[in-house]
Amino acid sequence: MPAKAWTLATSDTAISLEVHGHALQITRLGHAGGAWNWSTAGVKFQFLAAATVAGKSVAARWRFQEAQLVTEEGTKLTLRFRSAATGLELDSEWWARPGPGPVRHAMTIRNPSTRAVGIGSQPSLQLDLAAPPGNSLHCWHVSDEGGGGKFEAPGIFRDAVAPGYAKQIVATPGYDEIPLVILDAAASEGIYAGMEWSHAHLCVNGRQAPTGHGVRLVAGNPADLRAEIPAGGEFEVPPALLGAYRGDVDDAGNSLRKYLFAHGMPAELRTDPTYPKLEWNAFTATGMCPTSQGDPKAWDPVEVKYYPVLKEAAALGFEEMTVDVGWWNGPEPDPDLADWPQGMRAAGDATHRLGMRFVVYWTDAEPMATPEGRATRIRRVKRLFAEHGADTWRSDATRGQVIAPDYWSVKGFYTMLDALKKEVPDFQWENCSGGGSIKDYGAMRRATKIQICDTVDGALVTRRVFHDSSHALHPIQMQGFFGWHSRARPGEPGGITYDFRSVALGAFMWWIDSPSPTNGGSAWTDEERRSVAREVRTYKTRLRPLIRHADLYHVLPRPDGVNWDGVEYYDPGTGQGVVYVFKPGNGPDTQAIKLKGLEAGRAYRLTFEDGSNPAAVLPGETLMRDGFTMALRGALVSELVWIERA
Repeated sequence: MPAKAWTLATSDTAISLEVHGHALQITRLGHAGGAWNWSTAGVKFQFLAAATVAGKSVAARWRFQEAQLVTEEGTKLTLRFRSAATGLELDSEWWARPGPGPVRHAMTIRNPSTRAVGIGSQPSLQLDLAAPPGNSLHCWHVSDEGGGGKFEAPGIFRDAVAPGYAKQIVATPGYDEIPLVILDAAASEGIYAGMEWSHAHLCVNGRQAPTGHGVRLVAGNPADLRAEIPAGGEFEVPPALLGAYRGDVDDAGNSLRKYLFAHGMPAELRTDPTYPKLEWNAFTATGMCPTSQGDPKAWDPVEVKYYPVLKEAAALGFEEMTVDVGWWNGPEPDPDLADWPQGMRAAGDATHRLGMRFVVYWTDAEPMATPEGRATRIRRVKRLFAEHGADTWRSDATRGQVIAPDYWSVKGFYTMLDALKKEVPDFQWENCSGGGSIKDYGAMRRATKIQICDTVDGALVTRRVFHDSSHALHPIQMQGFFGWHSRARPGEPGGITYDFRSVALGAFMWWIDSPSPTNGGSAWTDEERRSVAREVRTYKTRLRPLIRHADLYHVLPRPDGVNWDGVEYYDPGTGQGVVYVFKPGNGPDTQAIKLKGLEAGRAYRLTFEDGSNPAAVLPGETLMRDGFTMALRGALVSELVWIERA
């Protein structure tokens, strides 16, 4: 059979595919505007070698059938193969969307026969890649919760890749890693691959390439997967995102985030400029017990404490209010009328009257792998909206797993969410789910936000996990979080400003007690109230547009509680940006900060939200090469440095 060839490209990523004989090959992969081909030797794509038919292993021997090309939303190429020996059909779909970002690869294996067929693992990607000559090569990967719940451990890893290097990135609905790898060649260009499912492995093995450093990357289901495709059924291989970039890992992240904003999240986040919204979770303020989060009564909220904190939050300008764990009685979402005598509908109505959205926590242990389990959870979640007036369902794992760590449970959970989106008007899902453990691109296609960590400790942990996860996710969905009685400097307006800004790096939620305490917290001073009201206005008017649209740069080190930390947002379209700056310890009072993403030939005006430093106008080239030096005194202090093109 003569070779058939196609080239697809986003504004960042170009890939060339060829069917030669009956084999699919990747003949080119690289940046759309670059000269280097990471697939210099060509890659023969590996399809399922055999299947089990009537109890016997049968070689598949796939044969190419046809290609379909659709150009309505970018370029979508579907290559169809068939195995006469097994009766299976396989579609390999490659989709390059308009704009920046990766190419998406999705595969479906269908069984049109009248008998079940057993299969093993089918990789989503199998690539032999070579870095440009003379460049070092590093593999970056990220824990899903800043180190699997151990927040003192590294949450982001930069491994040198050489022959003998071997790394398996495991992504499950538990605490492990985000399903993303970035292969960076000397901070000049690279390749990244991400998976849309929380049941995926990415295996990276260093190799010697003719040009120097090389790698074999295999991504998809675990290698030991065994599944059965029923008669007339199909098997969806976890979709993969394959991207190329020029620059460093921040440039990789910005390319990916633009794609995620355009194609990888719920539409309301794109179309409604008031997202991400400011959310107050009433957990701390409403628990029956005010002494300790470890006391079971702290997990038993009461109505009488909800209404005071609701009014306080609304007065400060918050936009969402959450009733968290423990408001129900029994296995169904029925309110505990001893604690909530007016019921949850009254709480929802009161929340709406104050102009706020109503977020309701619900959890059960129904198996997502079964139609019966999905139907039960769908029915229960629908009740939150129809009976209690919820605007958002907040999931978690206090009464059992949100998703079990297997293929059919992950697939079933996404099927359940898609059904709820169709059947419930304006359905939204807030992905707590064990506090950041389900951080895959399939979940984030369906979630308005994800709680990025599972701790109510102080602001430092939130910033640390944000620093890690923001390499892989869009900040519009990354819900900063801390609470209980973990304020930095109670009674001081600078302290509550530090707390607020630590959570306001992306989507905002905190669990602290009401300003007029209902549950053991410290009463806010008038200055603290004014400080938070001011920060709320700043978030809505200046920070939120940047969180939505700006590029994100990690211009200071990972937060460690000693050294200065912070991140930069800069939107080249508007010429505006901000640097969040935090000084957590009593170290040096001055810090040099080099900016990124500016235009070298333009001048920029720097101003300081709190007036801590004098304004300055400096060339973009200087700000990126040498940076600017600012001063802050004391510990647990912060500043917002505004960037404006002069």
